[in-house]
Amino acid sequence: MIKYKIQRMAFVRYTYPFLVNKIQTFFIFATFISILLFLSLFPSSVLQETNGQSLITNDSTTKNQISNIYDLRYSILVNFTSKIDQIHGHLNASLMNKFNGNETFAVAHAGHPIAEIYPIIEPQITKVNSSLSESLYLKLLSLPELVKNSTNEAYAIEIETTKSILKQVINEVIPSNFQNDTTFNIFVIVDLLDIAGSEYQEAITNNTITAMVEYQDSNAFIQVAQKLLSNILLSNNSTLNVQNSNFTHLFVLLDSTIQKVSDPKQVHSSIVNIFLDLSKAIELDLHTLLSKLGTVAD
Repeated sequence: MIKYKIQRMAFVRYTYPFLVNKIQTFFIFATFISILLFLSLFPSSVLQETNGQSLITNDSTTKNQISNIYDLRYSILVNFTSKIDQIHGHLNASLMNKFNGNETFAVAHAGHPIAEIYPIIEPQITKVNSSLSESLYLKLLSLPELVKNSTNEAYAIEIETTKSILKQVINEVIPSNFQNDTTFNIFVIVDLLDIAGSEYQEAITNNTITAMVEYQDSNAFIQVAQKLLSNILLSNNSTLNVQNSNFTHLFVLLDSTIQKVSDPKQVHSSIVNIFLDLSKAIELDLHTLLSKLGTVAD
């Protein structure tokens, strides 16, 4: 986890060095204020601790009372959702490689969720539904072997079954009003794109792909982010201000830059352009838009 946080901060520092100190100061102050407000408003007797962070209460109505985007619990839920979407990205990449006959890469992508992501999200899932947490664990654990021992069609069914479990997890952990909230999902998109930038930087050396799995991770996370944004744009409940926005063009440019195996600086520049457009569309300053990066419940 320490390595993960350093990598995530490295992207912001590399891309926007003049913002780092401001972002850190802003977020630390906002976190401190939100914790003080939270402690003053909610009695400790109704809280359940999720891996050290107060997220869910015994009163189901309180689940929907996290309305302030500066609340630390809000940031944790954003990043939990991003982790689930990262699993979707890994599953998609694994299935793509399976159908393309690249079993080694398919196994590698199938193994990432159980090795890298499940240990982070497990405490939050277990607190609300331990049997669901166990089901997800067993399913993720089985995927690498299923790559080797299943037909393409059978493996595709297993992937869909896994995604159904992930949907149950989201419904258990994330309040429904957040799942459908434009701003919340924009924060998730930002997190996914930031990780994609970090993965790409790890994958490329001198305009050559030196780590194919990480390169494919970058592509997969961007595709998940783009799909999420498309869903927002198609939603009747979206509050996104699309006037003067250029999302489709910016994602096309980002995809083109990655397919050309361009210098990571160019990929980072493309991602930042999307950040700027998203910032305008939800009418939040860039500092706030980037404030959720790397916040985890540990």
